[in-house]
Amino acid sequence: MIHRSSNRGFTLLELLVAVSVTALLAAMLFNITSQVVTTHGRASGDLETNQVAQFVLDQIQEDLQCALFKNDGNVWMAASVLENKNNSGSWSTTFEQNGKPQALSIRLTDEDWQNQGLQTDEISKANNQGPLSESRFGLGGVWLRFFTQSRELDPEVENYGGARAIAYQIVRYGLLGDAQNAQPRYQLFRSDVTEENTLIAGFNLDPEKGDYVDGDKSDRQSGNIRDPILLIDNKKSTAFSLAANVIDFGIRAYLINRSRTGTGYLKQIFPFVENYSAGSGYEMLCSVHPDHATDASKPELNAFPEVVDVMIRVLTTEGASAIAAYERGLVPKPSGFSGSDEEYWWALAEENSEVFIRRVRIFSSGI
Repeated sequence: MIHRSSNRGFTLLELLVAVSVTALLAAMLFNITSQVVTTHGRASGDLETNQVAQFVLDQIQEDLQCALFKNDGNVWMAASVLENKNNSGSWSTTFEQNGKPQALSIRLTDEDWQNQGLQTDEISKANNQGPLSESRFGLGGVWLRFFTQSRELDPEVENYGGARAIAYQIVRYGLLGDAQNAQPRYQLFRSDVTEENTLIAGFNLDPEKGDYVDGDKSDRQSGNIRDPILLIDNKKSTAFSLAANVIDFGIRAYLINRSRTGTGYLKQIFPFVENYSAGSGYEMLCSVHPDHATDASKPELNAFPEVVDVMIRVLTTEGASAIAAYERGLVPKPSGFSGSDEEYWWALAEENSEVFIRRVRIFSSGI
C-alpha cells in the first residue's frame, strides 16, 4: 500500500504568478509613493517661494509707496540693468565654474527673444518686448535706488521720518562664516542709509556725481548705497540680504497718460527698449537736469515714475542646491540636453523657480 504525503509544494506556475503579482503591486506602490513625494516637494517649494516673494514684495512696495522726489536737477530715483558682476565689487566667484551666463541673462527686447531661439509669434509683444514674467534683467538684476520715508528695518535704529537712501540689487555672496569660503548664494540685498548720512551725502543718486562717502559722522556709511555689503573699519553695514535664492530682480516703470475723458494708459519709461542699441545699457535717472537726458526728444524718460511693476524670480531650496552643484561642476550637463552650458543653467533655473510680479502705485511727495 502506497502512502502519499499531504504536504504539497507550490508549482512553478504558482510561484511565477505570485512573483508577478508582488512585482506589480510593488511597482504600483512605488509609483504612488513617487507621485506623493513629488507632489509634496512641489507644494513645499511653492509655499517656500511664495513666502519669500510676499516678504520681498511687501518691503519693496512699502519703500516705493513712501518714495520722495524734488525737481531740483538732482537724481531722486535711478535704475540700472546690471549686465555684469562688477557693480558691488563683492560678487563671489568661489566655486564658480558654470556661473550665471551673461548674454542669456538679458531678455528685455523682442530681439533678445529672437536671439535666444524664441519666435516672436509665441509671445505677446507690447512696446517691442515680451511678457514681464519671461523677462531677464541681467547678472545682478536691476540696481534700483531711491529716497524714501518708509520705516527702518533695523530695530536698533531710530527712525525720525526723514528721507533715507535705499538700494536693491542681487549679489552672489556667501553669508555664513568666512565669505570667501562660504557657499555663495544669489542674495537680494537691501541697502538702507540713515537720515543723517543721507542728508550729509546729499540728495543725488547720480552714479558719477553723487557724494556717497562719509567716513566720520556715523558707523552707518552712506557708501553702502553703492556697495551693498561694504564694511569699513569693522563698522556696521547698513545692508543685509533681504532674501536668499533670488536669481532675478527687475522692474518696469511707467507714467500714467491721462485723457480729458478720465481714461488713460501706462507709458513705459524703463527699461527704454524702443530703438535700443546693443551696448548702450539700460538706465533711468529721474531728474530734470539735461545732463541726465536719456533721449533729448523724450523728456518723459527721465520723469519720476507713477507706477512700477516689480518682478522677482525665486529658486526653491532644491533648485538652489541644483544650481550650486552645477556651478561647482559637481553635476555635468545631461548628455540628452542639446543646448549649451549657458542654456542649461537657465533651463535648470526656470525648472526650479517661480516668478512673482506686483504692480505698485507710487504716492510720491516732494520735499
